[in-house]
Amino acid sequence: MMKTMPAERYFFPQLIENDQLIFLDGGEHHHLIHVMRTKLGEEIEVVNGMGQLAAAVVESIEKKTVSIRIKTIHTEMLNTQKIILAQGMPKFSKLEFIIEKGTELGMTEIWLFPASRSEKKDLSENQHERLNTLMIAAMKQCGRLFLPKIIIMPPIKQWNSVETQTVFFGDVNPQAKPFISLLKELKPEKDAVFCIGPESGFTDQEIEHLKVLGAHGVKLNQNILRTETAAIAAVALMNHYFTY
Repeated sequence: MMKTMPAERYFFPQLIENDQLIFLDGGEHHHLIHVMRTKLGEEIEVVNGMGQLAAAVVESIEKKTVSIRIKTIHTEMLNTQKIILAQGMPKFSKLEFIIEKGTELGMTEIWLFPASRSEKKDLSENQHERLNTLMIAAMKQCGRLFLPKIIIMPPIKQWNSVETQTVFFGDVNPQAKPFISLLKELKPEKDAVFCIGPESGFTDQEIEHLKVLGAHGVKLNQNILRTETAAIAAVALMNHYFTY
């Protein structure tokens, strides 16, 4: 399916079938009725984050729910290659930015871990819900049909292995190879993980453990990047490599 600017889309986190009657509530109900002011009989699009995009018609509008009838469904196959960002926990405002832009750029998973220099070590339930909301909104806006996964990981020093073929990390060593050059040299055919430290970077011990795991230190730019800038650059380059 050709990528075009998506119409107004609504999220329904379940598998969808033709002629199914589904119900939207909560934030989706509010946006449809009070923001977009959608009327009975109007057509909308529904996405479930699992590869399905459906055209639907609004059949009824209630105070807390909207019922819509599924008319047609487009299904996209899941790409088996994973683009994984392993992000040392930054300040929450920066994490919000990373989640939103990473989703737009094709990130399939984000591993969040408490780095030694992370000021923030975990997420509250409300913060986790906020990140999911941002991710859903970004998915709908950019036209993606699959919702990335948020995975909470332990500190790097507790990682015994990484379930992927190729692992990279941001290295400030001037002798580190450029990321895109090493990607072309190694030619990873499966998944790629890029590990990025928090605002103050990795400790020497964390870097040594990453090397033990077989990770490759690379540079993303001739300049030293902020953690959120590095995250976006890494995801964009991985997506470009696997897509083009």
